Amino acid sequence: MLSLRQLLDRHVSLLLVDSSSTRVEAALWQGGASRPVYTVYFDGEASSALPEVTAQLLTAASLRVHNLDALAFCAGPGSVLGIRLAAASLRSWRALKPSLSLYSYQSLTLLAAAHPDRTILADARRDSWHVVRPESPDQIQRYSTEQIAKLSRICSLGTPETFRRWSALPAEVAVASLEYSPSALLCGAPDGPFFSASPEPEAFLAETPSYVTWTPQIHQAPSPRPAK
Repeated sequence: MLSLRQLLDRHVSLLLVDSSSTRVEAALWQGGASRPVYTVYFDGEASSALPEVTAQLLTAASLRVHNLDALAFCAGPGSVLGIRLAAASLRSWRALKPSLSLYSYQSLTLLAAAHPDRTILADARRDSWHVVRPESPDQIQRYSTEQIAKLSRICSLGTPETFRRWSALPAEVAVASLEYSPSALLCGAPDGPFFSASPEPEAFLAETPSYVTWTPQIHQAPSPRPAK
């Protein structure tokens, strides 16, 4: 795992894109500066917001993709469609410049580093939740709504304010809305080991998918019962 500071020591320029929430963000670091020289936000669907923030940022910096040295994206958890669009974009940009270095990071571990006193959660659909506990800040677990209700009795909960929510928590469960800006969070923890090399960008999977093997069979009418 690598930190932001290590990436900036390795690369002259780093473009970060995050489409895990309803607020899509792009940020550009150049020349070893500890803070991004440009940051662009856009609220909306990732299909239109991601190209918009990227185009605005590159135009402001008078750059094109082939001028960059490294790209980073949020692999999740978050909006699966937005994350897959970001992963596909990184693959496309690397096709224009095969020497581009690609990295990924996870949204909840980044937010957890800024709130070490809280358990961070985000909707994982199907009445389940992605969870990062303070005692294991680099591990994303999966909890049911019932487990979240029990957890709320013993610890403080927080969730990224711009993340979509499909499941409902019980009324007695209090969850604080926390600001999620990846560039700001990274600048607040420049030595945190958040980044992994991602030569083939993919969306985060909480669990390895399992598949049932289908065995083809010829269906026949049941044999007639013997006459008594």
